[in-house]
Amino acid sequence: MTEFLQQIEQFRFLRPWWLLGVIPAVILIMLLWNRKSSYGGWQRVISPHLLPHLLAGNVTRQSRAPLVMLLICWLLAVVAMAGPTWQQLPQAVQKKINAQVIVLDLSLSMYAKDLAPSRLVRARLKLSDILNRTDEGLTALIVYSATPHVVTPLTDDTNTILSMVNSLSPDIMPQKGNNPVAAIEKAVATLQQAGLNRGRILLMTDDLPGDFANKVEDLISYQTPLSIMGIGTRDGAPIELPDGSFIKQSDGSIVIPKLDVSHLKRVARQLDGRFSTISTSDEDINYLLAEGLLPSEQEIKETGREFDVWDETGHWLVLLILPFAAAGYRKGWFGAVLMPALLGCALLTHAPSSMAFGWDDLWQTDDQQGRALLQSGKPEQAAETFNDPQWQAASQYKAENYAAAEQLYAGGDSAESFYNLGNSQARQQKLDEAIASYQKALQLNPELEDAQFNLDLVKKLKQQQEQQQGDGESNDQNQDQDQDQDQDQDQDQDQDQDQENNNQSDENQDSQSDQQEQEQDQQQDQQQQPEAEQQADESEQEQAKQQKPEENDSEQPDQPQPTEPEKQESEQQQDEAQMLPQPQLQETTEDQQALEQWLRRIPDDPGGLLRRKFEYESQLRKNSSSGDTQW
Repeated sequence: MTEFLQQIEQFRFLRPWWLLGVIPAVILIMLLWNRKSSYGGWQRVISPHLLPHLLAGNVTRQSRAPLVMLLICWLLAVVAMAGPTWQQLPQAVQKKINAQVIVLDLSLSMYAKDLAPSRLVRARLKLSDILNRTDEGLTALIVYSATPHVVTPLTDDTNTILSMVNSLSPDIMPQKGNNPVAAIEKAVATLQQAGLNRGRILLMTDDLPGDFANKVEDLISYQTPLSIMGIGTRDGAPIELPDGSFIKQSDGSIVIPKLDVSHLKRVARQLDGRFSTISTSDEDINYLLAEGLLPSEQEIKETGREFDVWDETGHWLVLLILPFAAAGYRKGWFGAVLMPALLGCALLTHAPSSMAFGWDDLWQTDDQQGRALLQSGKPEQAAETFNDPQWQAASQYKAENYAAAEQLYAGGDSAESFYNLGNSQARQQKLDEAIASYQKALQLNPELEDAQFNLDLVKKLKQQQEQQQGDGESNDQNQDQDQDQDQDQDQDQDQDQDQENNNQSDENQDSQSDQQEQEQDQQQDQQQQPEAEQQADESEQEQAKQQKPEENDSEQPDQPQPTEPEKQESEQQQDEAQMLPQPQLQETTEDQQALEQWLRRIPDDPGGLLRRKFEYESQLRKNSSSGDTQW
């Protein structure tokens, strides 16, 4: 009973606007219901009670049962096309795999300026154009000089690659040289490690050795063609390093690398690919990345994720229409009226979800509308529109609502869910929770490189914060010690001053005992005046030392001097006012500032991370060849 009630609560129409089709059905039935009978036009000129007697033959009244059946079939067809449903079923997500590996030459020859402003800058701009045009499939980026290095493995998130394009330069490479053969071997291995049997390789370079095609011919097949984009000109230009110097030969002559177009064309043709020089338009991209270059067979791969999809049951209503269709077929009205309704119902209820444009675009589900909003840059509206929790979490994260994204990602149990959960927690400065989430993601999928990278980064951030907190505590202790020492010194000075005053009063009393009362009064008055002036001068000096220059300027000359206990209390209050806010500000702002600085560094300067990553990979390799040239 409870399940039935739940189904009633979840009942909905996926395309509710189709219910408006009931209106024309009612209008049509009303018109047909009041149509003229079999008497023809005589009923307008002859009285109804005389018609049976005046007309020859048997006159029968036309049955209206077909109209009732037509109305029932129409209503069933409209309800079926509206998409009734009451339950969700998990469905595996599949997508078409169009894998491409971009191999970028980062040898020193890319500093040549025969292309304005330089070969390197033009190559990075062209790489950005390629990534911006990639709207589906997987993309990987490999850079090479003496050794190849993977910047990003195969991923469908081209924004990750775009964020690191501007940091690519020969400076981040651990060794100088030019070894494109090893780079192609790395590209083929990247495709194989992803379990793909087909894909394209695009090599962006300005020079290839003469035996390059023979060395990589066994690696390249018709399913993995190698296309080449030439970077440079036939005339070439000197290689100007960042420090302003030029690369020279052993004899002192300046090296001028030139683009050998004929050689690169021959290599691309031998490896079943295409060749084009870099251009300022998109002609080179359209030619090199044309769809016809790959085999026509499409490779479908499951993403490992499941989404709950509403189980549409409208097509079962077609079975209820069949008996009415069989009863009315011989009457002749089925083919004219009911057949189009049945065909429309069958086509619309079984329309494939992969249609680029059709009824699904006009009557979209909530998830489809949410995805459109997300792609149009409206993540907050998309989060409210989505029904799927994972899509809601992604929208909340993109809208920078990290707390809401954390709650939604917490319900997942996959490696990707824990990885996204860790990102949301790291954005909220929950470093311990983020570390635990990244570790869970790596336990489920040890090959998740992004999770490992973020885990190391968060650990470093946490270590830095602990060091800053330790430095802040040590500074607080030093300040407390200085404060205690100052208070001890003030107390010692006060005690010495009291002793001096007592001694002076005792001496005055001894000297006054030998004189008369009048002389004693005069001597006491003379001694009290310099004594009071001395105390006032000392108090003013102590206040001048403790107060700031701004405070001294604001003092009024006629302000009364405080007594000794009041002066000590005011000194302690001033010291506490100067000391207490400092640790409070450090506790509330230093952590936030440190986190913001680290988060700014991640997208702004990933070149340093890439440099250390490449150096570490280079140390693990042994006996690697640097190629024929060092540029």
